[in-house]
Amino acid sequence: MKVLFYIILLDIAGFGILLPSVMFVLQNMGAGPGYATLIVAMYSIGQFIAGPLWGQLSDRIGRKPVLLISMSGAFFAYLLMIVAKTPEMILVSRLLAGVMAGNIATAYAAVADLTPPSGRAKGMGVLGAAFGLGFVIGPAIGGFLGGGTPETATIYYPSIASAVMVVLAMLATIFFFKESLSQEHRDELNSQARLSRMEALRKVVLHPVMTRFCIFIFMVSLTAALMEPVMPLLVGNRYGWGPLNMGYIFIIVGLVIAAVQGGLVGWLAKMLGEKNMVKMALSLLIIGLLLIIYTPVSYGVVLGLCCTGVGTTLFTTGMSALISHRAAPTERGLVMGVVQSMQSFGRSVGPLFAGSLFAYWEGLPYLAGAILMMIALGGMIMLTRVVIIEDATIRADG
Repeated sequence: MKVLFYIILLDIAGFGILLPSVMFVLQNMGAGPGYATLIVAMYSIGQFIAGPLWGQLSDRIGRKPVLLISMSGAFFAYLLMIVAKTPEMILVSRLLAGVMAGNIATAYAAVADLTPPSGRAKGMGVLGAAFGLGFVIGPAIGGFLGGGTPETATIYYPSIASAVMVVLAMLATIFFFKESLSQEHRDELNSQARLSRMEALRKVVLHPVMTRFCIFIFMVSLTAALMEPVMPLLVGNRYGWGPLNMGYIFIIVGLVIAAVQGGLVGWLAKMLGEKNMVKMALSLLIIGLLLIIYTPVSYGVVLGLCCTGVGTTLFTTGMSALISHRAAPTERGLVMGVVQSMQSFGRSVGPLFAGSLFAYWEGLPYLAGAILMMIALGGMIMLTRVVIIEDATIRADG
């Protein structure tokens, strides 16, 4: 479990290094808000295409090989980013990185392999803490390497640092990570017919509760994709902040997320239950989005981002635990791959509209996200009784 923590920490830090500067760089290359957010979305589009395939592959050949293959692809994507001189080169790099990003779903599946149902939320929380710390370390490095102002923003040095982070994560995987999926479960699945991507998706969403869970995951991911790409433009327009300031923001938000995930998520899951934790997460998202829109002071944006960051990670932790309870050991990679695919679908669709909404009014992407979260919260409240009945059935059968 500790090894997975450090693997994901290094991997997410490598991804996060680029965040403070990439939108400014694209803007300086002549890409407008709509085109720039589309380029940023290429990573998620690639994840949506490949996510279930990586998850299913990890069920067949094991978690460790898929982790190594996916991180190797990310390394080559960062090398391409180092030499990128045009928006189109960055687009190709982000698409390649997204297609090869099979490590997240695989890591969640590995956590499910290693933890009993009663400790599943806590295990997911440990992984969430790695995400949080990764988004502290990565953007902090990227903020200092990416330039002090919007005009001097660069991705050259951040891309080199990202490639180094991925290499460290690969070395940790090679030498310290022991395969979490038993040979018995791999043999059992390999004796079955292989599922196509659409068959894998259909197998998950045919379950009525799973279908609604996937819809909620899509809505939260769509909301994140509406707000995140235009955040540098928002604070740049309002306060004149550049990559260095964005790095500071990510440090603060990441520390808050890591503290909540590492110290509180297990307690929250125990005291509230995973379903109520998801509802609390959606409420935090609504509060944070509205605060970003209407705050009269600059630090209100940071507070709003802390609320949305904690809300998103608590939602991911709680929902991942709820879904993993309903997945057999031989299907965890497949199920988590579908979950990642739904997340990527939302993150692919959001940026297609974020730039245009921002151009119309800078608060519109955040208002649209708040409305989506209100709908999701209402749906989760109505679904609670159904999930309680099903959970009782699962415990009785198990």
